[in-house]
Amino acid sequence: MTDKEIITHSRSLRNEASNLLNHEGLLPMLKYFGTTRVIGSYTLDTMTWRDIDISMILPDEQDVELFFEIGSRIATKFHVTKMSYSNHFIRNFPGFDHGLYWGIRLCYAEREWKIDLWGYGETDYETHMADFDVLHNQLQQADRTAILRIKHAVSQRPDYRGDVYNSMAIYRAVLEGKVKSLEEFNAWIERNSHANT
Repeated sequence: MTDKEIITHSRSLRNEASNLLNHEGLLPMLKYFGTTRVIGSYTLDTMTWRDIDISMILPDEQDVELFFEIGSRIATKFHVTKMSYSNHFIRNFPGFDHGLYWGIRLCYAEREWKIDLWGYGETDYETHMADFDVLHNQLQQADRTAILRIKHAVSQRPDYRGDVYNSMAIYRAVLEGKVKSLEEFNAWIERNSHANT
C-alpha cells in the first residue's frame, strides 16, 4: 500500500471504531460502571487494524463479580465470538499489569474487532493514564506517516505484539531513532536488542 492508502485505511478504521464506541453504545455502557477511557492506537490516531484498548476504574480493583457483570453486558449487547478473562492479581504473568482483563472478539459491521478491556483500582488507573498522556504528547511531534508505514507492515507479522515487535517499539524507534522505513526499523530493533543483552 502507498502512504496515502495507509493513511486512508487508518482513518477508515478510526471512523469504524468511533461508531462502535459511540453510536453502538460500547463506551456509554462501560462508563455506566465508572470512569472509562479509550487509549491505545485509537486515541493516538495510529490504527492499522481493528483493535481498541480501553481502561476503566473499578471501585474495588479485585471485584471479579462486577467485572463479570460488565463482561455479561458486553456479550449480551454485541455479537461476541470470544471472551477471554484473566485475573492478573492471581496470574501474575510477567510483563502484564495487576488488574482484571477481558480479551474480547466481536463482530461489528461484518468485521471482527479485538477489544482489550482492563479494570484497575483508582491508583493504578491514574498511573497508567499519566504514562499514556506522556506518550500521547510525545507522539504529537513524531512522524505519524512513518509510524503508520512501519506499523502497517509489522502488524501483519505473526510475532507482532510479542516482546520485540509491538506498537511501543515502533513508537520508540520513530521518536528516539527517527526511523522512517521498515528497513530502518528492523535495523533499529537489531541494534537495540543487542544493546539489551
